[in-house]
Amino acid sequence: MEIRHALGTDAPAVTALLTELGYPDNEVEDVRGRLERWSRHPEGAAFVAEADGTVVGVVAVVAIPLLERPGSGGRIVALVVDGTRRGSGIGRELVSAAETEALRWGCDFMEVTSSRHRTAAHAFYRARGYEDHCERSARFMRRLTA
Repeated sequence: MEIRHALGTDAPAVTALLTELGYPDNEVEDVRGRLERWSRHPEGAAFVAEADGTVVGVVAVVAIPLLERPGSGGRIVALVVDGTRRGSGIGRELVSAAETEALRWGCDFMEVTSSRHRTAAHAFYRARGYEDHCERSARFMRRLTA
């Protein structure tokens, strides 16, 4: 298995993985454009795991500069492994690649959000040393309109 930067040509496989993650409304060309945008981001990256010529996982990570103190924090914005390959170490390798990239950008912590119903994902993150901080903070969202 190889972990490498995602390419626009990975869009069909990444689109299928996003469907597995619960986001079925993506078009391949839209995903291709997003992957190309990630490739140009100075402190953001998307990586894929490729096994035997097939993309079997994807992770996207970004550095967020902090205002309240020096430095930046890394954030995993998406992580998914092909359902038939989960439990084989692919997710662990993708998270490791994301963390390595975040360290390269000068990040001193990583964060990830995960829907409450994804209990297997929560166990995965805990096994990697991530802690659930929801009791200390809340996540608020609002749609923006032009």
